[in-house]
Amino acid sequence: MRYRTDIHLPPRRLILRWVAAGFVAVAGWTLFKIGPAAAAPTPLIGTFTVTPGSCSGGLASGTYLRMVLSGGTNSSGPYFSNSDSSCSDHTVTPLSPGTAGGLVTGSYQPQPSPAFDGAGNALSHQITTPVAFEGVKFATATNSVDPQTGAPAPAPTITANGTALSGNLESFGVSWNNQEFNQGSPKPGGSAPGNTTPVVGTYNVPTGSYTLQWSSQVVGGPFNGFSAFWNLTGRFIPAASSSGGSAGASGGVASGVLPGSGATTAPSSGHSSTAGSTAGATPTVGVTPTTATPSGSIPGGAPPGATGTGSDVRTAQSSRTITTGQGGWSPSSWLIALAAIVGAFGLGGVMWSERALRRQRPLTLRVEGR
Repeated sequence: MRYRTDIHLPPRRLILRWVAAGFVAVAGWTLFKIGPAAAAPTPLIGTFTVTPGSCSGGLASGTYLRMVLSGGTNSSGPYFSNSDSSCSDHTVTPLSPGTAGGLVTGSYQPQPSPAFDGAGNALSHQITTPVAFEGVKFATATNSVDPQTGAPAPAPTITANGTALSGNLESFGVSWNNQEFNQGSPKPGGSAPGNTTPVVGTYNVPTGSYTLQWSSQVVGGPFNGFSAFWNLTGRFIPAASSSGGSAGASGGVASGVLPGSGATTAPSSGHSSTAGSTAGATPTVGVTPTTATPSGSIPGGAPPGATGTGSDVRTAQSSRTITTGQGGWSPSSWLIALAAIVGAFGLGGVMWSERALRRQRPLTLRVEGR
């Protein structure tokens, strides 16, 4: 017995349509998955106002300093105990805003000359108010030439990438008992010795609220090998556009609008002076370290009360280069272009199949057998 079966295949133009539709689907899915290109990091020029530090129930909030003994870590210590701390946990030293309201980016807030009084108390007062530390007041400043090392240092920069902050605080330093200690991150020249960690933080764009955290190891002097963990919180006030988009050369607060409030701030007069020289005197105040963390003290690298990163501040970020955008195409741009090309080929295939193959007959495959 013989039999014959005719199998009718689709026209070639229908096959091409299917292929073209596949190309279009791939292009659409690619665009859907990659979404819009990410915005470039934005430098924040203005004043990072400082919320005063406070302690409640052994927990710290606001702006404060915590020193870690040599070989210790931010998360587990051991920590240095400051007998002058107003907190029940003396390893935490609360800080208050200075005359400028906080840390200015884009310009310096240098220490005065002289930088100390007759008792060795530091006189810088723009960023934070001088506070007692083991019997002698210390203060913070940013200087174009680091008083401890004599090396030049760039003005402070903080960059926002969405809600994440990073920065360069090479010029940040502390004065205490006629001595200078660089407390920047990275150190002048870009190094990050020991427990020095990158400047990181969070930023709420609508309200301007922020948290900045970093750690800087002391090099030289009576606290050699110790490190200080800094936690700054407050609101960012951008410099007014009328002042050229940056704070004044005196280092004061430029007038600007506080994000999310509509309130304006008047410029503060900065205390302009040159950085003082490093004094080589040995402090007479004793150092009484503690090797145990008091109960209720701050756990981990993201202290309670802070709105920061939620993890230890040691991250795999660049501690020196502040990215403000890169030239060329980003990976997202290449994917968008590729998707557009694929889609164009797909649509072209549909048009070509309609025009060139409209008269093609179905293909027939005949199978015979017994």
